[in-house]
Amino acid sequence: MKYFIVSDIHGHYKELKQALVDAHFNPYKERHKLIVLGDMFDRGEESWKVYKFIKNLWDKGYAYVVRGNHEKFLIDYLDGTSINPFNYLNNGTKETFDDFLRSTSAFEFWCIEHEEVPTFGAFARWLKEAREQINKDYPELLSWLKSLPRYWENDKYIGVHGGIDTKAADWHEPHCVRYNLTDWDALEFDDGSFFSKAILNTDKTVIIGHFGTGHLRSMYGLGDKDDFSILRRGDGRVIAIDGCVAKTKNVNVLTINDNEDDFGEDTI
Repeated sequence: MKYFIVSDIHGHYKELKQALVDAHFNPYKERHKLIVLGDMFDRGEESWKVYKFIKNLWDKGYAYVVRGNHEKFLIDYLDGTSINPFNYLNNGTKETFDDFLRSTSAFEFWCIEHEEVPTFGAFARWLKEAREQINKDYPELLSWLKSLPRYWENDKYIGVHGGIDTKAADWHEPHCVRYNLTDWDALEFDDGSFFSKAILNTDKTVIIGHFGTGHLRSMYGLGDKDDFSILRRGDGRVIAIDGCVAKTKNVNVLTINDNEDDFGEDTI
């Protein structure tokens, strides 16, 4: 089996497709499998296309998708758990809603149509209608997002969005806290510190997304802060692949051959 591992696509469909073409991923080849380490949505303007592409591969058994923190944002909106406008204004959820609603400025047009001032109250009223429309148009979306696993694993590698709990006796069962979140939810929001942590509860190499590789280089003095190519820790225990596509327009693809010790990497 040959695995093509990506993360943090953030609604950049064209960049994802080009990266996979250049990495020679063939979705119709039985031995090829796409592994997505979370954050399919937000910031880019083609989240709907990203969803349709990846969900189609998932349904056919050609893709495996790990949940990230931006999947949590969308789950919280679609099931009514949260109406936090911060993510809508600052974390790219606006672009995702606009795309799934097939509109360029869905909330703004709703305010004009209903003669509403764009306040928090208006946002809450609009969001109720928007979530009902998206759930109606994509009845499988919410249940699929909730079903996504928290990690991918084979004999040599673990793939997660932000990190694993290095203090847990069994990393599969984390016991940690960040913000108001616990366990796997907390790990999805790693602050970059996982990259430097000693890993004693597994011998496998951990592949992560979530935190841009240029930011990690800057944090740990590992090179150019504007270099967002794949970053491997000195001891080989952690590989970071988030290329910050919203900034660089590049998607990193880490390729792993299941029966070989070496792996290749393509930065588009």
